Order: sequence, then C-alpha cells, then structure tokens
Amino acid sequence: MITIAVANGSRSEMLEFVTRAHEKYSNEIKFIVFDTKQNIDSNNLWTYIQCETEKEMIHEAVKSVASNQAQILVKGIVSTHVLLKEVLREEHDLKKQGVLSHAALINLPQLNRPLLLADAGMNIEPSKEVLTGIIDNTVEVAFKIGLENPKVALLSAAENYNPKMPSSVMAKEVTDYYSNNKTAIIHGPISFDLALSKEAVAHKGFSGPIEGDADVIIVPNIDVGNALYKALVLFGGAITGGTIVGTKVPIVLTSRSDAIESKLYSLEFAIKQIKNK
Repeated sequence: MITIAVANGSRSEMLEFVTRAHEKYSNEIKFIVFDTKQNIDSNNLWTYIQCETEKEMIHEAVKSVASNQAQILVKGIVSTHVLLKEVLREEHDLKKQGVLSHAALINLPQLNRPLLLADAGMNIEPSKEVLTGIIDNTVEVAFKIGLENPKVALLSAAENYNPKMPSSVMAKEVTDYYSNNKTAIIHGPISFDLALSKEAVAHKGFSGPIEGDADVIIVPNIDVGNALYKALVLFGGAITGGTIVGTKVPIVLTSRSDAIESKLYSLEFAIKQIKNK
C-alpha cells in the first residue's frame, strides 16, 4: 500500500483527482489530505487532517513523508516555493542529493517509448555543477522507470560545438565530464531533431552515440525547458507528468490548470519511482 500526502487538498479538483486515482489503482493506494478548510470528501476517499494555519498544514504534510507515514507528497493549492522551503528544513532530512530538480515524463504519441525531460520547472540557469546534478537525478529516475543504460541528450541549437554558444560549450564540458560513465550514454551538444528523429538523422547524415533514440532530454536552462514542455503539450498532443527529484520521496506538483490526465500521469510517474527504489 502506497500512502500519498496532499498539502492543501480539500478542493473539488483534488477530489476529482483522488476519485480517479482510486478507480485506477483500486486498493494499492490511500490518501491523507491536510487542509485548513472544511473536509469536502463525503465518500471516505481520504483521511482528513484538519490544521489551524497554512504553516501547520504544510509542516504536517511534509512531516508525514519524512516519518514514512506517507511515501509520496502531492502539492495541492499551495505555493511551490513555500512547500519546498519546508521540505528542505533540516529536521525533515528529506534532501537526498546536492541538487533538487524537476523531471517530467512525456507520453508523446509520435514516440513508442517513454521520454524524460529535465529541468523544465526548477533550476533557472544551471551552472556545470548544477547541470551535472540534474543529470544524475534524472538518470536515477530513468533507472527506476526501467530505462537501462539510458541515452541522455544535452540539448543545444546544433550538433556541432560552437564556442560562441553557451549551451554548446556547456554541453561539451558536461559530455567530457561523463566520458568514463558506464551506466548511461551522455552526449551533447545535439539538436532536438537529431536527439529524437531517426528521419532527421538520416537526412542530415549524422552519426553519433545518440541517433534519434534519446531516452532523456536535458535542456540548458528553464526557458528552453518550459517552452519545449508546453509546446509538446499544446501542439504535440503529449501527456506529461512531473515530479521534483533529488529528495528521498517524489514530490508531485499539480496546478488548477493541469488536465486530470496529466495529474494522474504525474502520480503514475511517482508510483513507479517508489516501486523501484
């Protein structure tokens, strides 16, 4: 049984999400909802914890995963930075890696395989040290969802090294850093089409360690990641699910605007990470 803690979750959109999650996972999961408002669940879909203040609510939700009462933390209608600030408090001891990052699992109709994208939601302009932390986090997640020896593409505008292009310089430095890595193929700079399209590879006569078969896309900054993430959803028909990784438990970020399918996909992504620890 996997227990899921929800911070500020007594809301109609969260009730729909929990209802659908129970339909999908039957007796595999249970929910604990922390909130300051009235409990709107009349069907015993969750255990409800009434809190006096938002501060208490967030503290108790995070405490529940820190004490292993719950194994997944879901952000309800609370600010992401406020929730993460609580997660990072030393008393909870939830930070596992030096860098926290956002990993998105992309279900793209054009691909017949899972695709991971990082970091589209947390680190703004990562240094080499932060970028390697993002890669380490994402490769660990790739292992957990069944991707052995994943191919990790370091995105830039072109596949040729350009000393005038910061993303190209960073990609080459990071590729060199992982040159002796045996658990993943990490390569860049490489353009998006060559990372994911075998047709583009053939058309351009490109050869390299990644030839349209990347399992993981690593973006150079949050602007590229955010735009790519939204473009895949809006115009590529993708279903996406995202979690914060680098912590001892996956943290699912949801918002009012997320489609219910996206929320459920995020939960599925988090459950995979828990089952394959």
